Amino acid sequence: MSRALAALVLTGSIAAAACAPSAPPDGSLPCDPSIDVQRAAGFDLALEASLPLAAFAETPSTVDSGRECSEKRLGPLWGSGLRELRSAGAIFERENLTGFSVVTYQGVGLTLDALAYAFERGAATGRKTQDIRIESAPVGTWEGSRMTLLNGDRRQVIVLFQVDGEVDQVRGLLTSDLSNEEIESLLARYEAALR
Repeated sequence: MSRALAALVLTGSIAAAACAPSAPPDGSLPCDPSIDVQRAAGFDLALEASLPLAAFAETPSTVDSGRECSEKRLGPLWGSGLRELRSAGAIFERENLTGFSVVTYQGVGLTLDALAYAFERGAATGRKTQDIRIESAPVGTWEGSRMTLLNGDRRQVIVLFQVDGEVDQVRGLLTSDLSNEEIESLLARYEAALR
């Protein structure tokens, strides 16, 4: 699971934790277990371009991409056979640590079920996470999964879905302290932009 973006939601912070280097790491090099994580704006331009940023009324504070290669970072995904997970994400910050991220995850053999399980395991081991609820949640006609939890005093909702025809790819909407109505509106915009 892209821990950088999972941690983004699971720690309750919508702000990026570190500044990107001036030049992105070389993503064409083999992804071996000695590479824990690489992340920067422009790391994977094609994956960043898959984010439908124009669908949202706000401007993202951060757009970047990266990959995770080690067993430590991939967690349960390693057990399902993944050895590289790429992701691109855009963070939309609001006041009081609320906001959302739009994410595309990509990896050979990646499935919705495997990624949803990785998020569930990550949430279950969190020190301040509680009241974790998981349900099937289609996005339009696409298969989807929704996890709702409390992280400290913040309500977080993670919606993952797989678009028909996008092989080895899962999309995500990660939110912090947004109402159900706001989440549904964001999902409707996300879906419409991908049709």
